[in-house]
Amino acid sequence: MKYKSRNKCLCCNEKNISEIINLGLHSFADRFIPVNKSDQKDPMYPLILDICRKCSFIQSRIITDPKHRYIDLDYSYTSDNSKYSRNHWIKFANMLDKKFNIKKKKIIEIGSNDGFLSSILKEKGADVLAVDASKFMVNICKKKKINSIHSIFDFSQSKKIKMKYGEADIIIANNVFNHSNEPNNFVKGVNNLLKNDGKFIFEQPNFTKGVLSLKFDQIYHEHISYFTAKNIDSILRYNDFKIMNISKNDYHGGSLRTIAVKKKSKITSFNLSMLINFEKKKNIYKINHYKKMMNKIDDKKKSLLKKIDKHIKDGNVICGIGAGAKSNTFLTYYGLGNDRVKFITDSSKFKQNKLTPVSRILIKDDNELKKYNKIFCIILSWNISDLIIKKIKKINKNIEFIYT
Repeated sequence: MKYKSRNKCLCCNEKNISEIINLGLHSFADRFIPVNKSDQKDPMYPLILDICRKCSFIQSRIITDPKHRYIDLDYSYTSDNSKYSRNHWIKFANMLDKKFNIKKKKIIEIGSNDGFLSSILKEKGADVLAVDASKFMVNICKKKKINSIHSIFDFSQSKKIKMKYGEADIIIANNVFNHSNEPNNFVKGVNNLLKNDGKFIFEQPNFTKGVLSLKFDQIYHEHISYFTAKNIDSILRYNDFKIMNISKNDYHGGSLRTIAVKKKSKITSFNLSMLINFEKKKNIYKINHYKKMMNKIDDKKKSLLKKIDKHIKDGNVICGIGAGAKSNTFLTYYGLGNDRVKFITDSSKFKQNKLTPVSRILIKDDNELKKYNKIFCIILSWNISDLIIKKIKKINKNIEFIYT
């Protein structure tokens, strides 16, 4: 099968890009299949990351269609899926209100998902427009009485939105900016929609944190750009923005939150030297670093599979906890299917009774764990493992955990 590939940097447009990570063939990580569509073949694409030798931007090589990623099957991830995520977005809304006094401010949330954050901002008195690529999620927003539109955001879409809704004081794009097939075009759209003194605020997984902790499972086809402090600064500078503030938090196992303003703003640029120097010191932009990284990951893979196979040989049941996108990258790369993993549990009603892509493992409610006197669980949602262990132990105290 022929695949469409990116042959130039998504940030600086130079053609000097080189491979750093190759995870083999994967389907879309947020693709969860209804049981009645189990015979539907999963689309498969090479999952490869490249780095630009000029500006160090890190990006996915293979081009996939966002319509296939978000529309072919109902998107299943919701912002209010766990107490942990709800608390995170409540704190985000409080920060926004404290910093910028959002009452009567026009806020556009791109990648609004189920509208959890938008609804909080609306309660605080903001004039909110929710924008999402999933029709399913837009309908959930509308049921919550949130002004919502279905759109795969880019510059062209920004012109339509501006014509109908006007310019925004604040544009939010949490965990969606990195999903854009054309990030420069995405920022151009934000620039077009934002008032001259407006703020562009977005959170993304911190690629540096993932690399240093060997957590490769946040690499998947839905993620096109992989953000470090240096990469965020580069993409914004190329599009006439500058950073007002950048901070770290623990969401998704480590994220970077950026507040940006237009270049002509009088606000002083944030000093990134400490963050970028740390990234350079850790060899994040050195190609040979990734070969060593993948060798370590493969050693962990061999060790875990050996452990799992021994448990199965001894007659034990293996299950997974947490049916997230990262789980599917992990399961596919490790070659773990329904022949080894009996089921996965997840608290989301939108994922239960569906199947994981490629591995075809059935997703069930956490209460399924009550049925077993002894069961071994792989914690797939490692970023909230402490919370998961407490919760699962209350359901079945005999559970034993397998750490990845």
